[in-house]
Order: sequence, then structure tokens, then C-alpha cells
Amino acid sequence: MARATGKEAIRLWFEFLKRALHADGVVVNSKYYAAWGDVANAKFETWWKQHGDQLFPYRKVELAQRYLSDAEVVNVTVPKALTPTEAAAQLRQLLIEHYSAIGHKPKPQRVYALTEGAEIKVTALRAYLATYDAHERVRGTHHGVRVPAKLVLAEVRRWYLARSQRWQHTQRKVEGLPTALAGNLQYDAATDSVTVRGGDDVAAERAVRRYLAIADNLVRAAARGDFPSRDYFRV
Repeated sequence: MARATGKEAIRLWFEFLKRALHADGVVVNSKYYAAWGDVANAKFETWWKQHGDQLFPYRKVELAQRYLSDAEVVNVTVPKALTPTEAAAQLRQLLIEHYSAIGHKPKPQRVYALTEGAEIKVTALRAYLATYDAHERVRGTHHGVRVPAKLVLAEVRRWYLARSQRWQHTQRKVEGLPTALAGNLQYDAATDSVTVRGGDDVAAERAVRRYLAIADNLVRAAARGDFPSRDYFRV
């Protein structure tokens, strides 16, 4: 799976955390997320504008022409003749001396980051999120009674096909129904319903149960503050 660590991956972290805040039996690490603000009642884009740069700062060493800077960053040049070990040692000493000269004392701060080494396929995580939300919508009409996979599958299909129908004559690109959940289907926009025109859904129902299990792993990972976790896909 392709790895994604940018804004869309953070969006998924935010959305799964929001689900965790409303999930039964899931305890969110509120101390860890204190700097995130009111996630439960915020929309991602608004939240991102307010918190994105603060919570997910760009922390890579930059190469520049100037040797030192008294701005918010220190720009350095590194001769290629130096080995990484030699350059790191020189950089450490340079910063110690420079900070002393300008009276700067760095203050440790929490920097949020996706699980180190975890690989995220954004399209797949969106499918897990859509399936989780479909289950919650159906569950809301069943008053706590266990929801059969076939009903969740029907709702997931309806949601994907309705969205595709809505945007089909525009330039907006939306992800289609995952192959694992597809079948011989027909969507009726007038009634907002889906008709299965043949075949069985055993494999698709099995895929829905797997999607829900993975989504639950992701919700709990978000609650802990370890998103998406290294083994979220294991069920």
C-alpha cells in the first residue's frame, strides 16, 4: 500500500478520532489530545486552519545559503565532504553555540505524527470509515439490536452509488464502490435505493464484516493517540 503522511492522512486520523469520541466502550486519551481542541464539534477544514501548522510542524533540517539565522529557523549549509555522522556532530555544536549567543532556550513541545513506519492507503481507510458510518446509521434504526452484515452492505452500497450519481456530471472526482463490496447492482436515484440483480453476496458480506473490524481497530487506535497503528489491518 502506498504510504501517505500528508493532510489527507491527518483528515482520516481526525475523522476516526471523532468517531472514537462517540463510540460506546472506547476511552479517548484526552490528555494526549488536549491541544487538538473541540474535535467532536469541529469540521476538519476549519480545525485544520486553526491547528494544522501548530500540531504538525515541518521539522526537517533545511539546507540554505546562509550559515546562521536569528529568525524562527536556523538555516545551515552542509559540505558534501562530511559524512552524516560528522555533519551531525558539527551541527550539534554549532546550535549549542548559536543558541547561547542569542539567548535562546528551546522549549519541548508535543509534535503529533502518524504511527512511525505505518503505511496508509487513503482510499482504503476512507472505505473503512464509510462502512463504519453506514453501520452506525443502520444501528441507529435498530435500537441496539445486532445489525446483520447484509443491511450494512446495502447501506454502504447506497451511499457510494448515491454519491457517484450526485457528482457524475461534474468535474469532481469521487471514489467508487470498493470492488470487494460490489455486485450486479442498479441504483435508483428517485427512490435513493439499490437493487441487486443477481448472484449472491456471501463474499461481499464477509468483506463488510472485515471492513467493520478494521474500522473498529482504527477508532481505538485514534482514541489511544497511535494512528493508524502498525497492525490496524489485522482482524
